[in-house]
Amino acid sequence: MLPRLVRRKEPGPAAPAALLVLLAFALAIGCLGNLHIPVLGSAHPPSDCPVDGNFRVYFLDAGQGDSAVILSGNTTVMIDAGDAEHGDVVVADLRALGVRRIDLLVATHPHADHIGGMEDVLAAFPVEAVLDAGIPHTSPLYENFLDEIDDRGIAYSVAERGETIRLENLQILVLSPPAERAADTVNDNSIVLRISYGTTDILFAGDAGMATEAELLRTGSALDAEVLKVAHHGSSDATSASFLSRVNPAVAVISVGSGNDYGHPHDETLGVLDRAGVTVYRTDRDGTILVVSDGSSYSVQTSTGDLPLTLAPPTIARTPAQTRTPRTTATTAAVAPAETLAPVFTLPSIPLGNGSAVFIAGAQFNAVGDDRLNLNGEWIALENFGNDGVLLAGWTLADESGETLYIFPLYILDPGTKVTIYTGHGDYNNTSLFMNKDAPVWRNSGDTAILKDAGGTVIDRHPGS
Repeated sequence: MLPRLVRRKEPGPAAPAALLVLLAFALAIGCLGNLHIPVLGSAHPPSDCPVDGNFRVYFLDAGQGDSAVILSGNTTVMIDAGDAEHGDVVVADLRALGVRRIDLLVATHPHADHIGGMEDVLAAFPVEAVLDAGIPHTSPLYENFLDEIDDRGIAYSVAERGETIRLENLQILVLSPPAERAADTVNDNSIVLRISYGTTDILFAGDAGMATEAELLRTGSALDAEVLKVAHHGSSDATSASFLSRVNPAVAVISVGSGNDYGHPHDETLGVLDRAGVTVYRTDRDGTILVVSDGSSYSVQTSTGDLPLTLAPPTIARTPAQTRTPRTTATTAAVAPAETLAPVFTLPSIPLGNGSAVFIAGAQFNAVGDDRLNLNGEWIALENFGNDGVLLAGWTLADESGETLYIFPLYILDPGTKVTIYTGHGDYNNTSLFMNKDAPVWRNSGDTAILKDAGGTVIDRHPGS
């Protein structure tokens, strides 16, 4: 099993003066789109100016197959390899990009249009680790894939919801499948990943259908992303309006072959994306699609755009493969020494919305089992029953003794919505915030959660349970 290495996030200090300087500079050079002040739960659109970043995601033009490669520093992650017919094309693209080895090779599920090119990839590049959906499948193609992994001594792991894999500055959250496979189809057991680099998140949905989407919505996991890799080539059996609303992407990428026999992408899916205001890129029209991020801003470039994409090694130096420290298994993935990839500022606490409309809707102080091993079993839920969004920046949670346990980051609680604040570690998203504590903070009985606004006014109290 790959390691659960969870990144810790803490809100940065307010820096309004520096923020004004950066705004003035961005205006002067005409690239204000490159400066992004993230609001939790809000996907930001791509920059109008090309971004020169160290995180590069190529959605390869592999016909009706599916394949993407992620280059970040000295790390290469590949997700699927297209069909057998395009295996040599995928390998040629990887070589053009300067790839010499693959740190993590992901097979989202064992269908031929996703793993058909794996034999060519495994023959062309050393691969350190494979992450597989682990779905029993008797096709000769899949059996040969597993035999190749075994013959080459490659570390093999089956994906499981809740795992967080860390490779240098990349965080990869496994959203699906769950440990207990409940879905009826191979597609619905696809690996679904959310890959994060700074404030840029990309959600890869494999071929997961609406049943999996509904399950993901029930989990409360972090789904929000700037870029959505649309499931199942844009088929109407995926990308429900409710799921899309939760992911809230600014950009969608569809891997699809021109004139394919399936009619992909289906009009229903394109309609859902259009109504949500999502900018859609398609490999059948746009060729290979590149998303570049510097950890704060990102941009999109295509093979057929105004500035046509040429596949070439990134200009940012990559250490030759032979100088890398050998790693025997995937469990030795390195944790990056630096968490902050670009300046991120917390805005000063200013009143926004009717704070009196926010209340503590529930609390759980006595976590199931051993509190020390289930820190996210402790939580406080807030709800906004008002008609306006409320800025929670600078608000606090305290216990009965008055000790401040948590200071809210820049977060707007929309009307009619809830947010849960967990004691342990995790990724901020639309519905979840995390104290990032290493030990329980609430007494199992007799404690009280006290919610205060940024001015110190008590908004609500709750005895918990």
